[in-house]
Amino acid sequence: MKHRWLFLAVSLVMIVAVGALAFGSAGGPGRSLYRLVGMFGQVVSLVRSSYVEEVPVAKLELGAMNGLVQAADPGGLWAPEDVAAQYARVRGRALPPFGLVLGQRSSYPFVVQVVAGSPAAKAGIVPGELVESIGAEPVRARALWRALTLLDDAERKGADVTLDVIDRQLDGKRPVTLKPASFAAGGPSVEMKEGAAVVRVPVVDAAAAAALGDALRPSEGASALVVDLRGVALGTPEGAARVAAQLAGGAVELKMGASGDKGETVKAQGPARSWKVFVCLDATTAGPAELLASALKSRGATLVGTESYGDTGQRRAIKGAGGEVWLASAWGIGPDGKPILGAGLKPDERVRPRKGGDAVLDRALELAGGRAAIGQAA
Repeated sequence: MKHRWLFLAVSLVMIVAVGALAFGSAGGPGRSLYRLVGMFGQVVSLVRSSYVEEVPVAKLELGAMNGLVQAADPGGLWAPEDVAAQYARVRGRALPPFGLVLGQRSSYPFVVQVVAGSPAAKAGIVPGELVESIGAEPVRARALWRALTLLDDAERKGADVTLDVIDRQLDGKRPVTLKPASFAAGGPSVEMKEGAAVVRVPVVDAAAAAALGDALRPSEGASALVVDLRGVALGTPEGAARVAAQLAGGAVELKMGASGDKGETVKAQGPARSWKVFVCLDATTAGPAELLASALKSRGATLVGTESYGDTGQRRAIKGAGGEVWLASAWGIGPDGKPILGAGLKPDERVRPRKGGDAVLDRALELAGGRAAIGQAA
């Protein structure tokens, strides 16, 4: 009984915090939020009395808290107090443990980006794969902080760690061992391919925008630019606006929404450009890369591929009893005026990936070279 009331007390605090931030209520949570506490209590009692095995209250609390937060913010989470500081430290890192940027998809940790030259890249992990376990611990259907802190622990100890990884086609699972090693994020690259300049930006930040100025100079005579943003998730909103200005040219405005109608517009100015812009994207185009794709689309770019990841949230921690809630306090607004958070960007030209080639890039190059029209069968 004592544990159950502790669970309800923690639930109440978190409900108030999540409700106040997510719904921007100046007068505090409404009657429906307090009603939810009673519902929690009933569900806890039913599960503990009716399930075939005894279910620890701590397990129910963890699941309930994360489910509650993610109902308000799909990319948010609740970090219990015993891991809150470590999770905050991992989030504050310039580069993720072993170079592995993780999101969440179908209840699994989802590989969004693999930093080139990192232990994860050297071990053969690629964006779009799923992680089933880390070491001996399953991470499916667990909060994302569990996978991130396990990787952070291993890297800080200088220890190898083995992951069970499911490939992108869901055809099989393989063990992958990551070995700690120093690594750094590379800068943007530009190469000519089939008459178009193909640009890749692994980290969407101000440094990348500055580097693009020189990198694009040899390609200024090209008629089209293909920007490949698949497998990109690192960067900042300010970097996204600056990189978009370098690529599309002229004035770029990136709209960010926020609770309480406190959104802002991030602006940047770039040199004049005359080329057409095509952007490759898929489920591994996330965060700042989605903001960059959105800014380019607002300047007339064509999006090619599949829906993006759908998480442009800029999150902060809210302390509560027993842990911290991480919720988006700002998020990107797409060219259609709707939040990208939870929805992602839709392509103008839908192209499904296939084995044995790069159908998305091939299609973008066809469009860039004028060898096909949007909507024309490939």
